[in-house]
Amino acid sequence: MKALTKHKWPYLFVAPYFLSYAVFGLFPLLFTLYISFTNWDLFGNHDFVGLDNYKQLFLHDTYFWKSLGNVLIYLVAYLPALIIVGMLCASLIESKFIRRKAFFRLGIFTPYMTTPVAIGIIFAMVFDWQGGMLNNFLVQIGLISEKINWMGEPDTARWIIILMLFWKNLGYFIMFYCAGMASVEPSVYEAAVVDGASPKDVFLNITVPLLKPINLFLIITSIIGGLQLVEEPMLMFSGWASGSSLVGGPEGSAFTPIWYMFDAAFNGSSFKYGKGAAIAYSTFLFIALFSLAGIKWLNRKES
Repeated sequence: MKALTKHKWPYLFVAPYFLSYAVFGLFPLLFTLYISFTNWDLFGNHDFVGLDNYKQLFLHDTYFWKSLGNVLIYLVAYLPALIIVGMLCASLIESKFIRRKAFFRLGIFTPYMTTPVAIGIIFAMVFDWQGGMLNNFLVQIGLISEKINWMGEPDTARWIIILMLFWKNLGYFIMFYCAGMASVEPSVYEAAVVDGASPKDVFLNITVPLLKPINLFLIITSIIGGLQLVEEPMLMFSGWASGSSLVGGPEGSAFTPIWYMFDAAFNGSSFKYGKGAAIAYSTFLFIALFSLAGIKWLNRKES
């Protein structure tokens, strides 16, 4: 107690941060967990129902599994492409053939700085089936005679989202790979070249293994970001561009877990806060599960 009194000033200075975190961070987390065990709604009902929301979600709710499946399809499609294309582009930027490296780094990182709302609007304007730029271009060059409703079919809708995520995140991946490649000692590459290694061998046997920690970080953050995806598909498939106001796009192909949480808790006439909280915590569990699986998979050789 004497020591605490003697050194009270450091504790007093850091106390506002911990108090703010407890009020605005920790309390909402714990309160949301409590809500997930109730049938809380806008009309005053908040009976404690235990695990009923989770049982309903995991055992009977096809929309939840479909939203989760959509995200997994997106990740499987765009994550390997981002890793491969990102490393190749970073190798090109860091090579001796490119002089204005800062210009290319800034230019390619710009899409990642764009807000999700702007990205959703941009892609909606491109793929809008009535006045979209893509349909107008294809009609003018004669490749199609009638405009195609790209966002009206489940398969093309998913590919549009995958393309959007790839375009948005490519610069983010390249920046990390450029930083990783710049940190490698040049003598390592020089020794490999002296030993007769080809550029392909240098890339596969030196660059790729040395970028493994960066790949681990990018895969984990991409899984987290993918499961938190909501603004871009919601903007694209809930308004004028899709020609429909259906929640989740055509046949639910654009539905994501966070969009489902928003729809259950704050949209429509149900206001099922308990169900929305259960979706949020279930999504968190899947984020932890997939992140752990990604770490195990990347470290499998070392173990």
